[in-house]
Amino acid sequence: MKKPLFRSTAFVVFCLITLAPLAAASADSSAINLSVRTEGEALAKGFEEAFTSLSNAPVFITYAREDKGFVTLSGIRSVRALGAVLLIRTERGPILALPARAVVVITDERPLAP
Repeated sequence: MKKPLFRSTAFVVFCLITLAPLAAASADSSAINLSVRTEGEALAKGFEEAFTSLSNAPVFITYAREDKGFVTLSGIRSVRALGAVLLIRTERGPILALPARAVVVITDERPLAP
């Protein structure tokens, strides 16, 4: 009876001795943070960077609305990406929050009048 108990105890001790360095090594390793942007976030960041690269004023943004078709904003002072949303400040003062997927174009060319 003592032999099987001795063997199982010896096996447990052997496992603890061999796995202890692995457990210590995994506890010492630094955590790696991985940031993955969604498609909407990447699109919003791209529009923000496009706005900063447009040196000519004024800047126009055309976006799609479900109830009115396409709307063009003029007099854009700043565009900031916040997640998948664009915060757009106009020279009249109001700040609009638009989903980046709704924006059709950002340009420094005056759009054609309908």
